Amino acid sequence: MKPDRILVIGLNWIGDAIMSMPALQACRDENPEAHIVLLVKPYLKPLWEMHAVPDEIYGLDKTLPTIAKLRAGKFGKACILPNSFRSAFLPAMAGIPRRIGLRGELRTLMLSQTIPLSSGHQSNEYYPILAPLHADKPHAPPRLDIPETTFQSLEKKLPDCGSYIVLMPGAARGASKKWPIAHFETLAQRLIAETNFSIVFAGGAADAPACEELAGRMGEQAASVAGKTGLQEWAALLQRSSLAIANDSGGMHLAAAVGTPVVGIYGMTDPEKTGPLSDQCIVVKSSYIQNRDIARNSEEACNALESIPPESVYEAALKLLK
Repeated sequence: MKPDRILVIGLNWIGDAIMSMPALQACRDENPEAHIVLLVKPYLKPLWEMHAVPDEIYGLDKTLPTIAKLRAGKFGKACILPNSFRSAFLPAMAGIPRRIGLRGELRTLMLSQTIPLSSGHQSNEYYPILAPLHADKPHAPPRLDIPETTFQSLEKKLPDCGSYIVLMPGAARGASKKWPIAHFETLAQRLIAETNFSIVFAGGAADAPACEELAGRMGEQAASVAGKTGLQEWAALLQRSSLAIANDSGGMHLAAAVGTPVVGIYGMTDPEKTGPLSDQCIVVKSSYIQNRDIARNSEEACNALESIPPESVYEAALKLLK
């Protein structure tokens, strides 16, 4: 008898993808013999290549080629994690008989089973779709396995800076999630002056100019690798660091997933919904208004972040370093 073939349509952001990993791990526990295929945007393939569950990873292509590939895959079930029209459209057009996902206008008719939105942390949302028998059980944290060759390639890009702390001042969602750069500068200067750690600034290509400028102001005890590392090298950098300090961002979740202590800085986004999946984290926040969906350039959110003093983040960092 052939094993079940399960398609999982993955989420589009690093942080969201990592928050779905515990449920996917539980899916494997419930379906130990199944052949599980993950469909994701190509830039996320390196992330999922570090995860043990997927047997195959498909890169999301244009609509018609993707439908053809899914039809050829002969899947019995599709677990649809994004709450978008296209994510439900693709498996429906591919003729996959069972299609499970969150309720939503326009897409409900394309699903064979609709799931209501779960309460609590965002990671809870994926259990009824992927692993319903585990929905009410204790949830394991995300697990990533970084290839040894990745650490070797990282060493060629990272200056010899001894023990270090990673600072990540970026956030893909824009200014509403970014603690002011001036605050990151004040924090970095104090960490260098009062601890035995060097500072490494990290992030994507969009973060590189700010990170390079910050590192230049810090002198020899700081460096920037923002925009210079692949996703797996970024994970390796974080795993070898003593601490990560980040906005509510994919980098924050990546640090938690590789087991690094992390300070997460929150303005108006809600750590009860999107906090790091780790018991080695401290969340620093200032606003009593917590909103999962805020505008990218919300002035109120920016003000909330600006009101968090570097002193508060520094004190949280010392607690985790001890």
